[in-house]
Amino acid sequence: MSEAKAVDPLTVSIIERRLASITEEIGTRTMKSCYSFSTAHIRDLGVSLFDKNERLIAHGDWMPVHCAGANVALTGMLDYVGRKNIHADDFIIGNDYFTVRNGHLPDWSFVRPVFYKGKLEFYTYMRTHVYDSGGAYQISYYPRAYDCHAEGLIIPPTKILERGKTNAPVADIILHNVRGAPMVNFDLMLTFASMKMAEERIMAICKEYGVETVRAAADEIVGSTEKMVRQVISKWPAGTYRAERCADTDGTLPEPVCVRLALTIKPKTGELIFDYTESDKQRDFVNSPLGNTYYGTIAGLSWCMPSVPRNQGLYNCVKVIVKDGTVLGPKYPATCAAQATSLGTEIMEVVLCALGQAIPKDTPALWTRHLAPTMHGKNPKVIDPRSGVPQIYLTAGFHSDGSPGAIYGYDAWNGIGPALGAGAVLRAPIEVEESHVPWTWLCYEGVTDSSGHGQFRGGIGTHVEYLCEHDPDTYKYGDCFIQTGNSDGEKFPALGLLGGTAGKTAQMWIRRKGELIPLHTKDIVPGEPGDVIITKSGGGGGVGNPVDREVDKVRWDVLNEYISVETARDIYKVVIDPKTLEVDNEATRKLRKTAK
Repeated sequence: MSEAKAVDPLTVSIIERRLASITEEIGTRTMKSCYSFSTAHIRDLGVSLFDKNERLIAHGDWMPVHCAGANVALTGMLDYVGRKNIHADDFIIGNDYFTVRNGHLPDWSFVRPVFYKGKLEFYTYMRTHVYDSGGAYQISYYPRAYDCHAEGLIIPPTKILERGKTNAPVADIILHNVRGAPMVNFDLMLTFASMKMAEERIMAICKEYGVETVRAAADEIVGSTEKMVRQVISKWPAGTYRAERCADTDGTLPEPVCVRLALTIKPKTGELIFDYTESDKQRDFVNSPLGNTYYGTIAGLSWCMPSVPRNQGLYNCVKVIVKDGTVLGPKYPATCAAQATSLGTEIMEVVLCALGQAIPKDTPALWTRHLAPTMHGKNPKVIDPRSGVPQIYLTAGFHSDGSPGAIYGYDAWNGIGPALGAGAVLRAPIEVEESHVPWTWLCYEGVTDSSGHGQFRGGIGTHVEYLCEHDPDTYKYGDCFIQTGNSDGEKFPALGLLGGTAGKTAQMWIRRKGELIPLHTKDIVPGEPGDVIITKSGGGGGVGNPVDREVDKVRWDVLNEYISVETARDIYKVVIDPKTLEVDNEATRKLRKTAK
């Protein structure tokens, strides 16, 4: 609490919610009007609010990949620009792995300072996947780029607007190096306008309550959260807990890439130390800068204390240690395009695996990994009449993604998507996609027997088939590519907990001229007219002994084709007649008695 002013709890609560709602408004305004496919259709963005002391005060319910770790990005951007060089109506952008330290190159970070009566009071921050960021191909999820420059346009923290006026030379250089420059420019100005409106909202709060009250409320928001977090940690068992999880490959070499964590819990001080120094040495494509490592750490931790607000008070209880030259301490000119979808996920997983040893009933089983083949290219059948240039298209709708793991007491929901989205991500509307791109969705369904089994069942996987509708008469090599650099989980399933089993691993194929060709994660391959991409994601991990699952729930899972009759018998020890789908109670009792 600020020494200068005390604020009653009701006022603090109102100010806290109003500030959080402002972060929601920034994102929603941008998402509803922008050209970026990923922002508009997938909700691939995050918004955070920091006070003048660079403390995280609030962020909306956006993707954790864009929110957790924003503190590192803000600090890096202000370090580069210079804090004495911050003025009202500045608009700072950046995506550089080694100064912003968060997000792959298409994920641009945006910062706008908020001044009230001539004094700096807050920073609004947003990160989202822009329409394009240069590079050989859109979306940047292609492996085997030989350095970071090959992955796209690198923008160090830069004022694209200074004191409200466009920095024309900088804007010109950026827009000359991206596809769809008018759309990128529109989205930049849309983001600026959304943040400017947020500034007006914040100034109104300062005027209504007084800026000293707002500052004191920010102190209380952070302080009360920190106190709450330390109280939670004080009840956890002291010790050091170790975990290892690996990505399938780095896209160049076939060997897995491993993240290793030594988590030290200090209940007496309410401190958590996440030591990643034993992780693999720097590799290609999947390297994770510090901000991305914070995202995986904070996201995984937050799931184990869901009632705790996610602001600076939580960060104050956490220490993250990485080692330079490792996959979590990459050095220039390392490639880092898959950092969020791969090692960011593995970081979350080791956090959950370590906490699962200490507080297993408060820790969810692992989620399925991101599985989202990206189809992109140019369509000669659709010509821009103004330029005569064929349509450049991209679709990556997150349709192939699976589901979360269970948590003690609850089955997992189905179809929530990847862990990096944490339920905040959307699956792009298929009808809209089919109207814009030369692809048709042939199949979209759940996968029986894909989930991890347990007393509480993991979510099921997803089976999707995509048909390439390029015209054979106009198609030529290079018109279409399939990127799977954002996909993982072919080798490593989502683990269960407390006796629950792991989900199935992911599988992908291309059906081409009657032949079924394996499609692997971390790859890029050309597509051809008539190709059918087939994906089957795994399911989330289960929790608890499957034999302890209620018989009626097992039957319900069979009726809804989540599991088969055979799985009900072999795993859950529930005997169900395959014709009537009724439970044989006597046979079940005997089978379960033998199993226990």
